[in-house]
Amino acid sequence: MKQLSLGAKLIIFFLLVGLIPFGVIGTISYVKSSNALSHAAYGQLEGMRAVKKAQISQFFNERQGDMGVLMETVDTLRKEAFDKLEAVQHAKMEAIENYFHESFMMMSTFAKSKDVKLLYDRLVIYHNDMNTSPTGNYDVTTSEYNQIWDTLGANIQEFYKSSGVYDVFLICAKHGHVMYSAAKESDLGENIAHGKYKDSGLGDLWSKIVSSGKASIVDMAPYAPSNDDPAMFAGYPVMNETGSMIGMIAFQFPLDQINKVMATRYGLGETGESYLVGQDKLMRSDSYLDPENHTVKASFANPEKGRADTEAIQFALSGKEGKDVILDYNGNPVLSCYNPIKIMDINWAILTEMDVSEAFCPKDESGEYFFKKYTEMYGYYDLFLINPDGYAFYTVAQESDYQTNFENGKFASSGLGKLFRTVKDSNKYGVADFEPYAPSNDEPAAFIAQPVMHEGEVEMVVALQLSLDAINTIMQQREGMGETGETYLVGSDKLMRSDSFLDPTGHSVKASFANPSTGSVDTEAATLALSGKEGSKIIIDYNGNPVLSAFT
Repeated sequence: MKQLSLGAKLIIFFLLVGLIPFGVIGTISYVKSSNALSHAAYGQLEGMRAVKKAQISQFFNERQGDMGVLMETVDTLRKEAFDKLEAVQHAKMEAIENYFHESFMMMSTFAKSKDVKLLYDRLVIYHNDMNTSPTGNYDVTTSEYNQIWDTLGANIQEFYKSSGVYDVFLICAKHGHVMYSAAKESDLGENIAHGKYKDSGLGDLWSKIVSSGKASIVDMAPYAPSNDDPAMFAGYPVMNETGSMIGMIAFQFPLDQINKVMATRYGLGETGESYLVGQDKLMRSDSYLDPENHTVKASFANPEKGRADTEAIQFALSGKEGKDVILDYNGNPVLSCYNPIKIMDINWAILTEMDVSEAFCPKDESGEYFFKKYTEMYGYYDLFLINPDGYAFYTVAQESDYQTNFENGKFASSGLGKLFRTVKDSNKYGVADFEPYAPSNDEPAAFIAQPVMHEGEVEMVVALQLSLDAINTIMQQREGMGETGETYLVGSDKLMRSDSFLDPTGHSVKASFANPSTGSVDTEAATLALSGKEGSKIIIDYNGNPVLSAFT
């Protein structure tokens, strides 16, 4: 500076005076601009974070709302199914009661008819002429008897053929001789007070009518003269002019008349049926669903296999009526309507039932299941209907979890199995986080579930398998993200809960669960967010790159 002239020094001085403030002002402006850009960038990321958080929260709120609507739908289906079954049940109860009432009316009229009186009087004369032993059999082998049977019995035969009964008997009240049988089986001529059929159903009927002097009925039991098939008898006393009982008329009821009523299929769909059960828990009408073991004949022939001893049957036989979801005699869950039914002094149970899978899973006119259309409409991967015991009786996708048990079966330890037990115990809506699910090719799956309650009891659990596509649709919207921006979800295990935009190969949900060592997101931002903190800062992302991160 000493060597410079005064003019040069003045020029330098004036330049410094001008440049220093300019530099200071420029630096301040630069810093302010940089801060403004930084704030703008963070603000944009934080705004996007808030939007995505709200969208994901809304997504799961909507799923809970969907489940609420689904519960109402299932409850409506339940009510409609029970209403239909109750209507069928009451119609068949009335038909069975009318059948027996009309049969007794017919017996009463028949017992008082002139034809019966003429035949009976002639049979008594033959009884006396043959010196029939009070404890022996009645001789039906003579030509005289056959002539009586053919002539005086002709009108009885006409009645027998038109009435639809299995057999018509005229029995001596004093000794128990079977003096007439329209079907002419081996019981004709037998003494049912003392002979080999004393303990048969016909013998029991004779004893009841002799003791009471009134019309009576005996329940079904195997009857040797009729191929040892179950037989049911009812009888009516035959009186003389003074009002004293001299004999009785008896009907052997045909099983096909009862089955004709009970086997009517209207309103029962593919899996519904109505049936009757006696006090011995054996069938009183043939089963539609199990014609091998649960016909009347089969159940009496093999009670171990043919017995029907369900909760509904026990209630009905104890005099109670009701409707509920129970396990039927085959161990299948069914909607069951049950009532006691009384035929004079005989108590039976009448039941009308339908498999829950049909009752709760209706089809439209084209044969497509309602729940299949539901999952397609609302974007779910699968829908499950699960019994309280864990049995999945219906799924839309019908993968390998269909008809397995989530309580103790091979998928009990899965996310859905654990969720099932949680909601069943809590009686509340629940969510299961993503984890590999074997039935869906071992790909990560998340579930929501809620129990269907009836009178404080879990009647079934409805579960939905979430579609990852719906979550990815929200998270991969690109507005405001530029070329390198992305939003994604991370679980407490540091694995992806939505697919990465920047690394779809290593950091998709599927890839991160398949290979956690390369697919996890163990960054500072993820750690802070999972500890409950919210913020934004520059961090190193899962690919090792410095990024601006807004996390919550």
